[in-house]
Amino acid sequence: MVHLSEERILEALAAEIRKQADEGLERLDVERLMASAPWSRRQTERRFRDRYLTSPARYFRDCQWDCAKRLLLEGSDVLSVSTRSGFSSPGRLHDAVLARSGLTPGEFRQKGAGVHIDFGFFKTQIGVVFLAATQRGVSRLRPCGANPSAEQLADVVEEFRAHLPFAELDENPEVLQRYADQLVAFLDNRTGADFLPPLDILEGTTFQREVWTELQNVKPGETITYSELAARIGRPDAVRAVANACACNELAIAIPCHRAIRQDGTLAGYRWGVEWKQRLLALEAERSQRNGVQTQNKIDNRTQMAQPI
Repeated sequence: MVHLSEERILEALAAEIRKQADEGLERLDVERLMASAPWSRRQTERRFRDRYLTSPARYFRDCQWDCAKRLLLEGSDVLSVSTRSGFSSPGRLHDAVLARSGLTPGEFRQKGAGVHIDFGFFKTQIGVVFLAATQRGVSRLRPCGANPSAEQLADVVEEFRAHLPFAELDENPEVLQRYADQLVAFLDNRTGADFLPPLDILEGTTFQREVWTELQNVKPGETITYSELAARIGRPDAVRAVANACACNELAIAIPCHRAIRQDGTLAGYRWGVEWKQRLLALEAERSQRNGVQTQNKIDNRTQMAQPI
């Protein structure tokens, strides 16, 4: 439990880090930061991690990204943004924006203009799913229910479009068929079938990305508690924040947040509905129990390809 005076000190330290990022410093000035801290550097880092779930240096990089993002969306040119947000060159800014958002600085600045994204809806064992992808990889995957109406499907597309309002969205399920077939094969428990598609346009904080990366290490048929997940990323007290990171995931199954459960084994809220979380876990448990052994008849009785709708 952080005492009020300690809380205020930590808030002041976070404000100082944000100020340094806004000033366009290339890296965190630790000496200047420590001038506001009554503790040793190691104690300061530990307390800061407990409060903000990341180190001061990573918090600084998140603030750099926030600054660059704001300037790009305001319409500043790439050279100005790289200078004002503390990146040593436009190339460094390019790499950072691409890693953080899956877009180039120019594409991000123009809210997706020039980006082509194919999308489609497919029938699978967990109902209808929405898939969207660029040439580099899958950008969205979400369950839409067993029998969604045309209006509900249109709402899913518009929700996705709002994220990148000027991107070119093309309903082209044929381009996405390979991803949909991989998903169906995985859910069918076909021998050797995994669902590990390349991912693109995945935006999140450093903490969220750490959670998502660790989730991808949880194998099908296994579960992990939010507490265990928090411990694995070195943040044992950040259970609630870990659950929130799971809730921010836009890529169902590819980033398997459905495998995260409560300490007592019950299923917590799932972005797309607890019933779908339960169904996914049941499918994966069945997959695990079979140990990869299937007869040809069982395979023939299952869906061989995802069906576009």
